[in-house]
Amino acid sequence: MLAGERRDVVPVGDELRALAWIGVMLIATGVGIVITKHFDQIGPLAIAMAIGLVAAFCYAWPSLKKKAALDEYVVLLGALLISADVAFIETQWHLLGSEWQRHFLLLAIVHAVAAYSFGSRAVLSLSIAALAAWMGVEQRRLFTGEVELATRAFLCAGILGVWRAANRKADFGPIFEHFATNIAFWGALTLTSIRDTRPLGVILTLIFAAGSLLHGFRRRRELFVIYAAVYALIAVDIFVLDRIGDRMLGLGYLVVSSIVAIAALFVTHVRFQNQRLANG
Repeated sequence: MLAGERRDVVPVGDELRALAWIGVMLIATGVGIVITKHFDQIGPLAIAMAIGLVAAFCYAWPSLKKKAALDEYVVLLGALLISADVAFIETQWHLLGSEWQRHFLLLAIVHAVAAYSFGSRAVLSLSIAALAAWMGVEQRRLFTGEVELATRAFLCAGILGVWRAANRKADFGPIFEHFATNIAFWGALTLTSIRDTRPLGVILTLIFAAGSLLHGFRRRRELFVIYAAVYALIAVDIFVLDRIGDRMLGLGYLVVSSIVAIAALFVTHVRFQNQRLANG
């Protein structure tokens, strides 16, 4: 308000992006509600065609006008509608038959093409999420035993690492790094949650945490330091609590470890904040 009174320029970019994202989510949710409420009246073919046409319009939108900051969110809406349309078509007509899970791979490819065509990081995230879903469902046939979920997570993280190395869009790099890091940690924690593989899971988690910590400090990316601290804490807590027989002693340990972790993260945040201020 004071800035307005002084006739200063008031940046509203973050607010507009937040509103655009909320709007996209509301529209996508509304489409699902309309389909659910009026499925019998509209009919499956009309619904599939209507969603497809709106998605195509969203993809065509950036080329119909001058480039604007909110174009990415229109493209994101189109990608979400395509995902909904593909899932709807598959549930209605079972075009892939017993290989229904292949639609995740199809969506991963379609969203990847759109992400690179429009330079959209949000759509790239959808592509990676679809790839991870396909790896989680389709690749179950390659592995057996209790560690199959962790193995799939490591394989998916490895694919994202290769994709990151081949990527030529600089602003896409962090997306691959965040997804690959978290998926690798999920795999390690999956092993940690299984008693027979718990020591291996803890060791892998700590190795990944060391790498994430090093990457975070070298590139000045605070989130990777947070990843390292949080995931390492979870793994160590699981391991220690498994060794502690007394319930009250275990509760006391959790309180102390949590306080130490929060204090360490606060000190780290202050350090990063001071570095940002020093760099302008």
